[in-house]
Amino acid sequence: MQDVPEFGDLEAQPLHALAPRERILKAASDLFYRFSIHTVGVDRIIAESGVAKMTFYKHFPSKADLIATYLRLKSAVWFQMLATATEKPGLSPLERVLAIFDALGESFRAPSFRGCPFVKGLAEFGPDANSPEVQAIIATYFKGLHEFVASLIEPLALNRPEKAVLQILSLIQGSIVIAQSTRDPAIADANRDAARLLLEDGSIGLPRVR
Repeated sequence: MQDVPEFGDLEAQPLHALAPRERILKAASDLFYRFSIHTVGVDRIIAESGVAKMTFYKHFPSKADLIATYLRLKSAVWFQMLATATEKPGLSPLERVLAIFDALGESFRAPSFRGCPFVKGLAEFGPDANSPEVQAIIATYFKGLHEFVASLIEPLALNRPEKAVLQILSLIQGSIVIAQSTRDPAIADANRDAARLLLEDGSIGLPRVR
């Protein structure tokens, strides 16, 4: 799991309060997430961030460098959000898994919510794209999410933990896509209930959680 310190509290800071590199990254992050990576050009990012072109290229020699940094930022913020939700004191192992959906529900209610930047990234940087660094960051994110969910499932001592991990991942991604398409944050609570039933129902080959 990544930490946020490299980026500080970048997303919460007003643009004018940031140093040039952080202004560029914040402006790019907002534009890439709201629109798409390929449709937002460097000139627009420079205009939004209020830096000179020379300053931009001093900090980010290419747009690919900026995209990679943007995706690392999004990954760090996402995993920090998950850690904050699932590491609250007093949660049982089952409640730690379910806390993922509590965190999702909070993010869905934010006016800035536009879906998952990594699902969008998959659409823009598929197997035929010539962007190995960006593709590697996207792959690392999904691998990290799998490992994170697996670490929460492990203490439940299920008979088929890997199957449960895949099912919880499907509920997570399904929640994000439906929330993006419907603007209804209630999907997080609905899939929280589904996750509880999944992990407690022995009829699907998993032992009842005690």
